[in-house]
Amino acid sequence: MKASSPPDSMENRQKDKPTKGKKGKAARTLLRRVCKAVKRPFFACCDPDRVVRLTPQTDALDDTEVTPVPGPSRITPTADADPFTPDLVCLPGQVCEYLESPSRVPGSSGIEHLDPENVTDSSSLNLCDIRPPKAEPDHVESQFVPEEESLPEQDQVSTDLEMVPLEEGPSEIEQEPDDIVLPGSVSSSVSGSEQIVSEAASDTEPEPEIELPQGSIVSFYEVGHLIASGNFSKVYEGTHVFSEKLKVAIKCIPKRRMDRYLDIAGHCKPVLAEVALMLRLGEAPSCPNIIQLHQWLEDENSFSLIMEYPEPCRTLEDFILFSGPISEGQARLFMLQAVQAVKHCSERGVYHGDIRSGNILVTLHSLELKYIDFRCARLITSEGFKSSEYQGSDAYTPYEVIGQSVFHAEAANVWAMGILLFEIMHRYLPFESFDEIQHGYIKMDPTLSTACHDLIYRCLSRNPAHRLTLEQLEEHRWMKA
Repeated sequence: MKASSPPDSMENRQKDKPTKGKKGKAARTLLRRVCKAVKRPFFACCDPDRVVRLTPQTDALDDTEVTPVPGPSRITPTADADPFTPDLVCLPGQVCEYLESPSRVPGSSGIEHLDPENVTDSSSLNLCDIRPPKAEPDHVESQFVPEEESLPEQDQVSTDLEMVPLEEGPSEIEQEPDDIVLPGSVSSSVSGSEQIVSEAASDTEPEPEIELPQGSIVSFYEVGHLIASGNFSKVYEGTHVFSEKLKVAIKCIPKRRMDRYLDIAGHCKPVLAEVALMLRLGEAPSCPNIIQLHQWLEDENSFSLIMEYPEPCRTLEDFILFSGPISEGQARLFMLQAVQAVKHCSERGVYHGDIRSGNILVTLHSLELKYIDFRCARLITSEGFKSSEYQGSDAYTPYEVIGQSVFHAEAANVWAMGILLFEIMHRYLPFESFDEIQHGYIKMDPTLSTACHDLIYRCLSRNPAHRLTLEQLEEHRWMKA
């Protein structure tokens, strides 16, 4: 019955309306929130404080989707950046970091080249306080030396050595003269049974005072009176203790630091050069025009040479001065002996080094000549000798010793023969200075024979190649007259 089934009441309808209204309001509220959430990024992009100028990147052209990285970003200069771009501008929320390389090269931009393998993710970089780029000072003190002061390591060491004052002592590297070899060593420049062990020192070295007391005994000889005294030695007369008729000359040579020694066969240690060369010249067949060495002794301070003593005798220099004029015949006799002695020395490979009238003895009763004093003697070499090593008399100095750097033994010997013959015939020397040796003229006695003039001129030619050889000198027509 209709009365028993009542329709929806007004009360029920009023209860349903609030429920539907709440659901609609919630839906509208949700819709508004969604719209705001969607619009917010676009509104943020339009904020003038949030504008960021994007730089096109070639790596992102192929990307179909760009994923923004949340949080603040770091602007880091890369290797591709132009070193001349202006300073970077830091945006809000970003950190600008100026990276410095610990080993910058002067002139570079100061930008560090990052290794991609070492930087795996931008989020792993430590964000620190903002540090503006450091300004380059006007003068940078660094480990780099300025270009004008930079030197190679070896040159820098040499510069340091040159700056050491001389008062601090000699340099660690001190080179001996080329011709100096210490005793006990062997020079490779000389072959054969005799080798140079040490060379001569300067003649200006002070001479030690060594004297032999008269009446003292040296070997089997009693020391007598002093015969001669030179700058480097003293010569005494000696008499055999068992025979007064046997006379010798005892030459006392004090030891010097720069004495020359030779290593010769048959001797266990190097021998004084003067002794070694006299022993070589005295080997059979010997030459009668060279003084003979009978014996030699050595002690702690000196050498004693016991030599033949032709008595009575005097030097050729004294003979020329005190014996009156010498004829060409007598001069020829002297020259034949002088050339013979020089040839014997050359055949034994010895250069006397100081041929002059004062180093030649004349036996008065036979007029026999004998060469003495081999202190300056040297072994002959094919390379010749340095002109700076010449030790002979100034008046007998060959022209090439003054004008050239090298001289040779034979040419120097022939020059000495020409000077000697001129002195014998004129009783004075042809040259009085080095300037005259180089540029002077020879003024000879017009009364001498033409052959004598020719021989002297050809021996004193200033060109060594134009001089006579020893064989040509011996075969010259004046020598054969």
